[in-house]
Amino acid sequence: MKIGFIGTGKIGKAIILGLLQGKTASQEILVYNGGHQSAQKVASELNLHLVDEYAAFNECQAVIVAVGGPVINSILQKLGQEYHGIIMSTGGGDLEEINRELPEDSAFVKIVPNTPVQIGEGITVASFVAGEKETAIATVKAIFAQMGSVYVVPADLLGIYGTVAGCTPAYVALMIEALSDAAVQNGVKREQAYQIVEQMLLGTAELALTSKKLPEELKDEVTTPGGSTIRGVAKLEETGFRGALIQAINASAK
Repeated sequence: MKIGFIGTGKIGKAIILGLLQGKTASQEILVYNGGHQSAQKVASELNLHLVDEYAAFNECQAVIVAVGGPVINSILQKLGQEYHGIIMSTGGGDLEEINRELPEDSAFVKIVPNTPVQIGEGITVASFVAGEKETAIATVKAIFAQMGSVYVVPADLLGIYGTVAGCTPAYVALMIEALSDAAVQNGVKREQAYQIVEQMLLGTAELALTSKKLPEELKDEVTTPGGSTIRGVAKLEETGFRGALIQAINASAK
């Protein structure tokens, strides 16, 4: 399956890396040049095929537009005129309106992948117009299933799903940094502090996924009466840890 890309910034490159570690060969990935140094650099680095016209994407089953900002609408409009197939956007575009403007043999899909897609452990949220062809839905799912889990959600929930999946890696990175700082403050070497915290998070997440236990159950398994863990939990509650996370999600979702 050939896949085209317009935009090779952080999320665009993350998706490309995810495809390459999956089932997609480098020469099956086409990148729009457009005179952009980032596109040329990524294509050269990863041995991808550069194209100079949107029409060249017609050999692709799908094109991913990983561009944001006000320029997105003009890109989608021009692409829709020259390319017939599945167009996916990570950065905007009105789902209903763009689908109405596209020819019958094309489809517009909104997606929100998070950065762990690059190692096959990501989450991708997708929204389709009502009545979308099953072949288009299956193609999108097949592309992103190589990179982790795929969730199909209504368009009005895409934002919050995308926030929870896409913004929270930054929150977790901050938590890793803070926990590691505390470990270093108490005598642990920095490199080991990162390793311990990261493995702890990985193990805890895997335990939650495989055991299907509720978060409070996992917490209770670690806390003992009068012990050090419950003292730490109490301090987190005192300093508003859970409230801060809820506020962060709400702020990102605006």
